[in-house]
Amino acid sequence: MANTLDPMDIKQIITLHLDGLSNRKIGHTLGISRNTVNNYMKLINACDHSPIWS
Repeated sequence: MANTLDPMDIKQIITLHLDGLSNRKIGHTLGISRNTVNNYMKLINACDHSPIWS
């Protein structure tokens, strides 16, 4: 079974991204794969009504 991130981890990914960190640095900071960060960012960006970027 694949590991999942809890909502707090996702919030941290978004916060670090908005702070200007690269996906590689976000992954290193949170102890997760850069590819995991990439996948979550794709899902976040695909959301039509995401209030994150407003």
